[in-house]
Amino acid sequence: MINPQYRQRAIQLREELSDDYFILWIWDEALGAAGSPGQFYEIRALASLANLQAVQAIPKLFKPVSIYDNQGGRIGFMIKKVGAGTNALSRLRAGDTLELIGPCGNGFPLTRSKRVLLLSGGIGYPPLWYLQKELINHNQIYWMHGGASQGDIFPCDEIWTEDGSIGRKGRVCDQLQETLVKQEIDIVYSCGPEGLLRAATAVTTEMKIEHYCSMEAYMACGIGVCHGCAVPIGTPQDWTYRRVCKEGPVFNADSIRWELL
Repeated sequence: MINPQYRQRAIQLREELSDDYFILWIWDEALGAAGSPGQFYEIRALASLANLQAVQAIPKLFKPVSIYDNQGGRIGFMIKKVGAGTNALSRLRAGDTLELIGPCGNGFPLTRSKRVLLLSGGIGYPPLWYLQKELINHNQIYWMHGGASQGDIFPCDEIWTEDGSIGRKGRVCDQLQETLVKQEIDIVYSCGPEGLLRAATAVTTEMKIEHYCSMEAYMACGIGVCHGCAVPIGTPQDWTYRRVCKEGPVFNADSIRWELL
């Protein structure tokens, strides 16, 4: 794994998924060889200084975005429009330029010959898409994905929506224990809102099932300098803080001190 580096890369393609979701594709063979599932980039739209209005409209901070796909250097970032940073990115088109810092953080540990459950909610979907491509040839995979409504849903094996607009009505963890038993799951990989990760960890810990989760956190720097994204890690008797952007974003779910968050 290389240290995060700053780059500027032209957007090769913008792919529309829905009103709120889109993918920005870039090309860089060196970055493609360096990245792994679960890692992310700090990205930001680049505006020309000749266009003062555009510069003022772009947030100063970079936005952490997981690697959605990596095809030998064809790298995709799946993004949902939720705030100023992602709305600025949503205005980009093919030919525009991205500022990137990365690849950042530590990714998912890969496994072989296991029955794997992928568990995601909303924008927690992208890093698991890249992960399943790396696991699928050597494991048996079952994927559960949930969202608020149909607009948050993407290809998977089992769909949950809070409004019942598609799939099963409820939250994706509502019957997690039953699914783990039925599918005879050996290991769980998860990404999504804190509530989802917390609920899933309670189940996997009780059932003694290995579980790795990708944490979401507000990141000012993304490279481990500011410590603003630190979370408590360890045992109830012996714990410390670890940075989501540096030691994470992937952690053993059982090591996170959820009660302290």
